[in-house]
Amino acid sequence: MEIGSLAEWVEGCGELLAVSVALFLPYYQQRKANREKNQRAKQVIIGTASALLNQGKIQNSINYKELQQFISIYSVLATNSKIITIIELGDDILDTIGDNNELNDDQKKQIQSSIDQLKTVKS
Repeated sequence: MEIGSLAEWVEGCGELLAVSVALFLPYYQQRKANREKNQRAKQVIIGTASALLNQGKIQNSINYKELQQFISIYSVLATNSKIITIIELGDDILDTIGDNNELNDDQKKQIQSSIDQLKTVKS
């Protein structure tokens, strides 16, 4: 039994590497895309919620409407557990605001707490 030439061994290793890349590249790309989506969702929620903290007439503000629409759309499109956690925290912010046009100190603390939790969620 012959073990083959060096060229055959190099070719075999190259084929093994090519198959490995072909199998794992889509998985890596999907993980990267999910991380980017999660990061964008966090940024939008944190940015709009932070803007609402010191704003009057919240119900009529563009930031509030943007946050509502973003949460409702993303809740339907949620595909991984981290984005679901992010959306749930955003929904908690909306629940805290409720029908109020002005936020009291307790509501501001609850919203800030949700923002802080969002910041700690790993993308």
